[in-house]
Amino acid sequence: MAEDLNSNAGKKHRVIHWNPEAGNEPAKRRWSVWRILGWTVGGFFGLLIAAGIVIRGIKLVFGPDVFTPRSAVVAANAPGGANNPNAAFVSQSKAELSRETATKALAELRKLPQDHPRQLEKLIFLEKSFLTGEAALASRDFAAASMHFEALNREIDDFVQSVKARGEAQLAYDTILSRIQDLERARSLAPDALEAAFTAAGSGRQFLQEGSFLAAKRTFDRGFAELKKAEQTLAAYVEGNLVKGQQALIAGQREAAETAFNAALQKSPGNEIALQGLKRAEHADRVHGLLVQAADLESQQKYGEAAASYAKAFELDKFSASAQQGAARSLRLEQETKFSTAFTAAKAAYDTRNWPVAIAEFEKALKVTPKNTEVQGLLTSAREKAHKDAVEKSIAKAFAYENQYQWKEARGAYYETLQLKPDHVEAKEGYARTGKVIRTLLEYHKLIEVAEQKAARAEFQAAIRDFNRAMSLKPEYLPASERLTQLRDLLQAQNQPVEVTFKGDGKTYISISNFRLLGQAEETKVKILPGDYEVIGRRKGYQDVLLLLQVRNGAPAPVVAVSCSLRSEK
Repeated sequence: MAEDLNSNAGKKHRVIHWNPEAGNEPAKRRWSVWRILGWTVGGFFGLLIAAGIVIRGIKLVFGPDVFTPRSAVVAANAPGGANNPNAAFVSQSKAELSRETATKALAELRKLPQDHPRQLEKLIFLEKSFLTGEAALASRDFAAASMHFEALNREIDDFVQSVKARGEAQLAYDTILSRIQDLERARSLAPDALEAAFTAAGSGRQFLQEGSFLAAKRTFDRGFAELKKAEQTLAAYVEGNLVKGQQALIAGQREAAETAFNAALQKSPGNEIALQGLKRAEHADRVHGLLVQAADLESQQKYGEAAASYAKAFELDKFSASAQQGAARSLRLEQETKFSTAFTAAKAAYDTRNWPVAIAEFEKALKVTPKNTEVQGLLTSAREKAHKDAVEKSIAKAFAYENQYQWKEARGAYYETLQLKPDHVEAKEGYARTGKVIRTLLEYHKLIEVAEQKAARAEFQAAIRDFNRAMSLKPEYLPASERLTQLRDLLQAQNQPVEVTFKGDGKTYISISNFRLLGQAEETKVKILPGDYEVIGRRKGYQDVLLLLQVRNGAPAPVVAVSCSLRSEK
């Protein structure tokens, strides 16, 4: 043996034991059959003793009924104790009710599609558990059957929740992938959230394949929460740029507005507010200038001009709330100013009884506020009082004119009064009275004129008759004019007869036309009133003689020689 070791020394490694006292250990005893049997019996009785001690300790701590089924406890505690005949009935009814519930639930579960191995295994387990409960019920162990079916119903509820969670988890998986793709544009803004959501999608898919549907749904929910963070970050970014763009529009900063809105569009393509903002930014500087101008005019209370500026700004930017509201406000303030100005002026005129101004200003105020009952009432009152004052003023003016013998003016004033108030009695009487006086005066002046004309034609008697008639019409207040005095003196002077001498040849018949026949006297004297007369001389066989005789007072007495000396040709 030593030689073999030495012969192989060059080929094998030498092994050195780590424990140098290994050879000195006593040899271990071998396990014999009797030894094994002894240990088995001793261990069995040892376990029984240990179990008894443990159970005794638990009962001392938790009570003697800790290991008794609750149905048995309830039955034992019921009136009559364990000998109560209703205890078994209660347990049986409870067990049968739990069985009926489990039966209906399993019937509904069998209708569900079981296309996943885990679900099919679980359903098989539930079916077996139901059979176990049936066996306990058949053996009339109602307490055990009741507890078994109650546990089965809870497991069925858990299974239903699992089936429901599977559908929700499958839908969540499809949705989360779509959401991740939609929010890819937010990766630069929230990279950690998107990465966490992507990881959750993968983990949830793994749980889904393994059949851990509730775990899959919870995992997907965590992924959705991360996507919500990314979505909120993206929305905040877009909203922030929209706000910046709106602020730039208000300040009239075109470039800043375009930059902000373009940034919003990069993360939210097709954003209507951003697209609208870019369109508004084209005229942002001009709109801002018009708004500043309008605000300045408005501060100067030039509301009409301010409204025009606001309107121009609104034409350029149809979405400018400032322009739209400013135009409406300026127009409203302009109307209010017009109303206030007109109403104030109208009230002042009303108080001073300046009715034309008051009516005109009240009408202006009503154009601004047509339904203002106060203005309507004041306008009606002003018109009524203006009419009353106009009537009183007109009739007073007519009386004044009549007292001053200004008949035409008085008649016109009476007519004006009747136009204002047709039933005015004094105006009617005055109009008729002044008309009569005017007609009388017209006749008076006409007769004087005719008398003057007749006197000029030496028709003194006719002139005297017209003059006397005119004098009968002449009003007492009317003074005698120089013209009238001269006419009167003239007519008085020519109203005395003048003695006229006529001389003839004793053969000629002398006659004064339309006055008197003098005959063939050689000389006769006749008193004749002043005037122009025709003297005719006639003699048979001779031509007639026609002479014009003018008789005037104050002139030498005329001598008229009448003689027909020329023979007629017949």
